Amino acid sequence: MSTRDEFWDVVCARASSFYLMLVAVTVMGVLNLAAMVLGDQSTGAFVVSTVVFAILGVTGLGLVLVLWQCKRL
Repeated sequence: MSTRDEFWDVVCARASSFYLMLVAVTVMGVLNLAAMVLGDQSTGAFVVSTVVFAILGVTGLGLVLVLWQCKRL
């Protein structure tokens, strides 16, 4: 068994944790969106919210790719 296969075996054994993290990232995205819509958006707050969306998007994409890879194996 190669090192790559061993890595994915360990990662995929924790797939339920990755699903939980994906749910948490989704909830944070929804809360950020609600804060943007309901809150007073000055220029600084808008920039921070946009950066948070970017961070959540990259994190969510990474989680989706890991879960997709685990489904393929």
